Amino acid sequence: MANVDNSKKNKREQIAVNGRIIMIAMALILACITLRLWYIQIVQGEHYNQKSQDNRIRTRRVRALRGIITDRNKEILADNSLGFNLQIIPENIGQIEDVAKLLAAQVDDLKAETVVNLYRKTPNRAHHQPITLKKNLSPNELARVEARKFELPGVLIETEPIREYPYDEVCSHIIGYLGFINDRELRLPAYKSYARDDLVGRSGIEARYQEHLRGEDGQRQVEVNARGRELSAYTTIPAQSGKNLELTIDIDLQQHAFDLLGTEVGSLVAINPNNGEILALVSTPSFSNNLFATRISSKDWRDINSDPLCPLQNRPIQGRYPPGSTIKPLIAAVALTDQVITPQTSFNCTGAMTLGRSKFRCWNRYGHGNVDLYRSLKESCDVYYYNLATRIPIDRLAAYGAGFGLGRLSGIELQEEKSGLMPSSSWKLKNVHDQWYTGDTISVCIGQGYLTTTPLQVAAMYAVFANKGIYYRPHLVKEESAQLTSNNPQKISTNFGGTRVEISDHHMQAIRKALWQVVNDKRGTAFKSRITIEGWDMAGKTGTAQVVKQTLEDLKGSKDTPWRFRDHAWFAAFAPYNDPEIVIAVLIEHGGHGSSTAAPIARQAIEFYLDKIKQKTLIE
Repeated sequence: MANVDNSKKNKREQIAVNGRIIMIAMALILACITLRLWYIQIVQGEHYNQKSQDNRIRTRRVRALRGIITDRNKEILADNSLGFNLQIIPENIGQIEDVAKLLAAQVDDLKAETVVNLYRKTPNRAHHQPITLKKNLSPNELARVEARKFELPGVLIETEPIREYPYDEVCSHIIGYLGFINDRELRLPAYKSYARDDLVGRSGIEARYQEHLRGEDGQRQVEVNARGRELSAYTTIPAQSGKNLELTIDIDLQQHAFDLLGTEVGSLVAINPNNGEILALVSTPSFSNNLFATRISSKDWRDINSDPLCPLQNRPIQGRYPPGSTIKPLIAAVALTDQVITPQTSFNCTGAMTLGRSKFRCWNRYGHGNVDLYRSLKESCDVYYYNLATRIPIDRLAAYGAGFGLGRLSGIELQEEKSGLMPSSSWKLKNVHDQWYTGDTISVCIGQGYLTTTPLQVAAMYAVFANKGIYYRPHLVKEESAQLTSNNPQKISTNFGGTRVEISDHHMQAIRKALWQVVNDKRGTAFKSRITIEGWDMAGKTGTAQVVKQTLEDLKGSKDTPWRFRDHAWFAAFAPYNDPEIVIAVLIEHGGHGSSTAAPIARQAIEFYLDKIKQKTLIE
């Protein structure tokens, strides 16, 4: 009996112990739950509250307007228009295949598999961020998407400023174009504030002044429902537009010059000789920079890039050509300055000059007879300059030419400018591994041989003759605008100043008089292109630059010469003669003679500009 009672007693005690253990366990569990709730709500309360808000609040970028680019008369050359971009937010999409198929049916050139691939490539941590499928939807595409928006969860239309170029091909080489930033650039410190789908300047002014024009993006917060539809929105950080830029270009002259060149392959540069401001910078053939405003199609890019005439090349600053006879005023200036000749010194031209075993021919096979400085330029006698070549060291020519801007970069505000080549004896020894010969100098003195220049350099050189002795750095941005782009405005202003070249007033006047005769004397090579309006008389120089060496027999059949082997045609001029306001250099690739091809274009451009100035003066 006693054993039974002890057994029952032990059992009750065991139950009591187990009960206490269960009570303690429950108390511990309750304490843990309470502690966890306290940690979540008190310690991490702000964090989880923000995550809860993120389920219905999204941050969107507000793109800044890019700065406007204008010409000297405030005519807009680069503007902004409103574009509509198609985007998806992955986390708000259930069946991506269904959404992709429906989108592809509404939007041209958008494939369903492309949408699916972009969706699947997006990491989970970025599923709340918009993915851009197509920029700048057409009105029809926009209408179709909006009509089906209730069937497209997670799809939204974002507005974005789109670059617009009103004059398109006319000044595309000056303004340039935009392109998407690439992965390599995104890794650079200079681009840390950029996003993957940002457009940046790739050429021209758009590239040179990227940071000035860019502006600063803002942010806006939007409230969305479970399907990703925006319910309300408000701006938290306003976008700051980029700064505007005023160029020296006269767009009316630019357009007129572009039309004058037409289908020719070449360039035209117009400069104000009194300050170096570029009035026109035309390169043909050209391209449409509006094609680059969003993302250029593969077909358009192939068409542009495979064109044998290279429309992307900015010929005024990148084309390097023998200057032909347009170099002769510079050679004369060296000879006069070094007292090798006087304006009255003459040489007899019989149609050729013999040096050693070589015979150097004049373009006039019958010869010019006795030729002084004035006649040498007026009739472009080659033999006269062959004689100068035997008397002037090449290194002296190279040093003197640098003062006129030859053989060096001008510093114009465009990328990839070429320096051309003003050769010297040391240059030939280094690059050709041979000494310099007098025959080499003879070629240089008629603008051939190793000598190459850009159309911009020729225009800048003739600006020195126009303003009687000062070299101004050619520039495209108005000085006031340029100061805004620099932390040191005084340094920028100094760069616009002129540098006097080494030539006396007496000698400068002799060369200018000879250039006037080129156009206005009946025996001048550009007489047919003279300006007959009183007070607008023009001075200048024709030039014909050989592409391949030709004999006299070759010249007889020049009309049958293949286009790529024909001579380049040059003409450089300034007007009005007594008080020049414009300098123009025209280069027509394989255009033949400068007098018949390039000079008429320059004359018409000068007449247009001077008439515009006259009309403006009458109105004022």
